[in-house]
Amino acid sequence: MMGKVAVRRLMAVPITVLLAACGGGANQGADKSAAADSGKAAGGDTAAAVAAAPSGPSPREKAPPIIRGIYLNAYKAGSAMHRKRFIEIADQTEVNAFVIDVKDERGIHYRSQLPLPVQLTPPAEITLRDIKGLADTLRAHRIRSIARIVVFKDPILSKARPDWSVQRPGGGLWVDKAGNTWVSTWDENVWDYNLDIAEEVARAGFDEIQFDYIRFAEPYKSLPPQVHPKARGDRADAIAAFLNEAKRRLHPLGVTVTADVFGLSPNEAGDVNIGQQWETISAIADGVLPMMYPSHYFPTHLPGVRRPDLQPYDVLFKSAGMARWRTDQLQSVGVRPARIMPWLQAFSAPWLGRNHQTYGPEQIRQQKQGVYDVGLEDWILWHPGSNYEPFVAGLERGEAQSRAKANYTPPADVMSWLQRFEREGVRAARERAAQQARGQVSDPAAAAAARTGRTQPGADSGAARPGRNAPAEAAPTATGVPAAGGQTTPAQRTP
Repeated sequence: MMGKVAVRRLMAVPITVLLAACGGGANQGADKSAAADSGKAAGGDTAAAVAAAPSGPSPREKAPPIIRGIYLNAYKAGSAMHRKRFIEIADQTEVNAFVIDVKDERGIHYRSQLPLPVQLTPPAEITLRDIKGLADTLRAHRIRSIARIVVFKDPILSKARPDWSVQRPGGGLWVDKAGNTWVSTWDENVWDYNLDIAEEVARAGFDEIQFDYIRFAEPYKSLPPQVHPKARGDRADAIAAFLNEAKRRLHPLGVTVTADVFGLSPNEAGDVNIGQQWETISAIADGVLPMMYPSHYFPTHLPGVRRPDLQPYDVLFKSAGMARWRTDQLQSVGVRPARIMPWLQAFSAPWLGRNHQTYGPEQIRQQKQGVYDVGLEDWILWHPGSNYEPFVAGLERGEAQSRAKANYTPPADVMSWLQRFEREGVRAARERAAQQARGQVSDPAAAAAARTGRTQPGADSGAARPGRNAPAEAAPTATGVPAAGGQTTPAQRTP
């Protein structure tokens, strides 16, 4: 029998198939105009953005029709022994993508030529000693290389440049519950710092840039308000502006731009009080990766899911189903929506007590089936230590095969919630998202102010305060498992 590597090297997927499948089952028939892929944030300068757009197909068209991946932290990815085993898993199973840390809260993890990142990163953190060689190796095995870049949770940069950072009302750096400081989502210097890194990694041969912590810190009631010196407009505008700028700079290099978001983002009408409004991000990013870990849901977060960690299929079917339906609606306003690629839970959550179970192959299968049953194809497994041996039996052998169901109709309880979201502002958010996708933010003056820092008449103080969508007042326990994007891990839940 021909090996999987050989099949991958011989396989040629027609571009028409890629175009049809690129939406992970949810984006077929969507508007594929150049304007939707070439927005520029500053001042809503659509004409300049379109003029700067690269000719030829969007990087989305070059992506595989199915993406199924695993996350590799920088230390495991930098180990030849561990890397060999990960590649073996990919060669033998449906896994065809690696998400690799190239920058996280500790700094960059590769040999850079950029002065400030090099200056701020301890040499011991440089674990990816040949990033181009790594990208070349993955390409030889037909594994999609995805560079994870942690953006706004950056205690190293914030301490070095407090003027670029979130501050307390009385001055000084704002500190979150875990003792971390954050850089400001509105500061153009922070944008450039991260996009310079992204460009360098793209030129080294990575296929995709995945932005994590592309959000505001949770504004807990017990913490001081967050003050952003250059804040203008609302939180969702700031995230949209950054993503538009990222696409403007990275699409010409042939890479896709994707964003990690809270799993709750498609399950609430607003921005979850961290700037991640589902329609806004889905209208701009090439792909969106909601962190749909069952252990991270409360009993009240999804209809009929009272013990989420014990109901992995139900969590994915209902949460991803909301995401799918809301993304489909974007097509009605002329938007080509982002590809949905849920993060799946490949770890156990013992801190939940009797409301948890040990996760293994069966729980992986159940989550995958929940994804497929709403018409999606893609997913990525998350384990913070990148230990996937207990889960390999839950992966299909051989090349990734289409498993998505052709049609999806939300069940009555899910549809009831979706209709409520429509009344709570999602319909308006969809129209606004169409403007964002064209590079025309709802308030161009606010976007220009976010880019330049100049004063905008009538702007608020720039303080983000808790609202009804704020995450629960509960920090991760000492045994809690960190999640991509820092989605809050509740210390306790009731049945």
